[in-house]
Amino acid sequence: MPVVARLPRQARPIANTIQGQYASLLRSQGSQAYMATVVKPGVTGIMKRYSWRSLEPTAGNYDFSELQSDLSWAQSQGVRLIVMIEDKTFVPERATPAYLDAYSIPNIGGGYSTLRWNPYVISRMQLLLRAMGRFDSNPWLEGIATQETAMSLPSTALDANGYTPEKYRDSYITMLNTASTSFPTSRIFWFMNFFPRNQAYIGTIATAMIGKGVVMGGPDVLPDEPALLNMTYPFYDQFQGKLPLFAQIEDICYRHLHATAGYATKYWTPTESFRFARDELHVNYLIWVRIPVPSPSDAYYWNDALPVIATNPTFN
Repeated sequence: MPVVARLPRQARPIANTIQGQYASLLRSQGSQAYMATVVKPGVTGIMKRYSWRSLEPTAGNYDFSELQSDLSWAQSQGVRLIVMIEDKTFVPERATPAYLDAYSIPNIGGGYSTLRWNPYVISRMQLLLRAMGRFDSNPWLEGIATQETAMSLPSTALDANGYTPEKYRDSYITMLNTASTSFPTSRIFWFMNFFPRNQAYIGTIATAMIGKGVVMGGPDVLPDEPALLNMTYPFYDQFQGKLPLFAQIEDICYRHLHATAGYATKYWTPTESFRFARDELHVNYLIWVRIPVPSPSDAYYWNDALPVIATNPTFN
């Protein structure tokens, strides 16, 4: 894919967002040799995870060597890169630097969640974003990404650590504003799904981000999931045409059961998931997680998505 010159964001209407299909890599799939396995027809780019700890090994000391190497690799392959900054895990290891261990606590997913509403955490994330802003001019960087708004923390942990939905709302607005300022031409992919104790604040944050290069979306294209249908998907309708939008198809999406009659298959097919994301969620970007094998064995997986990606490189 030839490089496309980018205008400052204020000159880039939503309709001119670089649209298309992206591949998302799991935590164990970060090598460039593995990244090469997703460079397929129709794939515009790759989203790769970088732990906060790897980007800032010690306080104030940044290591962007892997990111720089990956951007050079992306140029050689003709694909764009979305950089996801990990501050939450679902495995028993922290994603944050060791100096932030006191602000990263066990979650119900078997990993750790960072206290994103804590002022010290916010200030340190702002410094990281400003340091990373040096890469904004790289034409192969499509943008940076957050992790989902869901914290995976029980109410007791939220209360014990001073959580309020207002603090959490304000922390996102602060961090997304810093990201927007630090990356004036790149996109900021804001993963939203559930907001503890005040779901309406998703809309408050989204409204504050209009015109600032933020792309709103989230994990899980699950057309028959009541919680998403009732609490999260309405924001796609509300902000269509106001913000660029994206969605990510994850492992559970490849095995999402049809809950209504009239379908020939047991699970939602990749084609059906694509059409739902395109037509009902109005996405500008669709991100497919590179699931290497089907689970269970009769489910769909990455290979089943490839024909859909190849025939729909752009779709808005």
